[in-house]
Amino acid sequence: MSIADFDVNSFDTTQQQQEDQKLLVKFYVKAVKDQGASKREGRPIFKETEYVDIRIPGSRDGAARPATHKDKERFHRHYQAFKNRIELPAEGTPLTEWAAIGRSLAEEMAFFNIKTVEQLADMNDNIAGQFMGAQKYKQQAKAWLEHSKRDVTIDELTKELKQRDKLLADMQKQIDKLSKAQEE
Repeated sequence: MSIADFDVNSFDTTQQQQEDQKLLVKFYVKAVKDQGASKREGRPIFKETEYVDIRIPGSRDGAARPATHKDKERFHRHYQAFKNRIELPAEGTPLTEWAAIGRSLAEEMAFFNIKTVEQLADMNDNIAGQFMGAQKYKQQAKAWLEHSKRDVTIDELTKELKQRDKLLADMQKQIDKLSKAQEE
């Protein structure tokens, strides 16, 4: 009996969806020469074809090919934005707004399709190895994101405590009213 040479987790659709969130996906229309029609007409005939370009943040390389029905389903949000002629913004904190790096470095990273702190933190180690100091910035990005999550949690807890304190104060007022009414 042989052992399978694939990862069982590769079939987990939720894991694939999480990984797909990290990809830079763009649909576009490209004019492709229709060989059969060109030959029949005796002149170049082109047909507009929907293409998809899929890139990993930090890499200049990508997969640009005619879009399949599966691509349109897999990257539904991107495809809908393309159909509505909207360019989806990168989700997250723009590197240009992050104080840990300068504007020139943010622009250099944008050239390599790394536009947010989240993309920097999730950058593949192999790709990060191609940039001077990228590992350091990647670790800083991860630490900053983790720290900001803690800040959000503290803010949420503070808000909940204020709501609880207000509720307790309102209940105390009701108890005081009931006590006075009972004494009379």
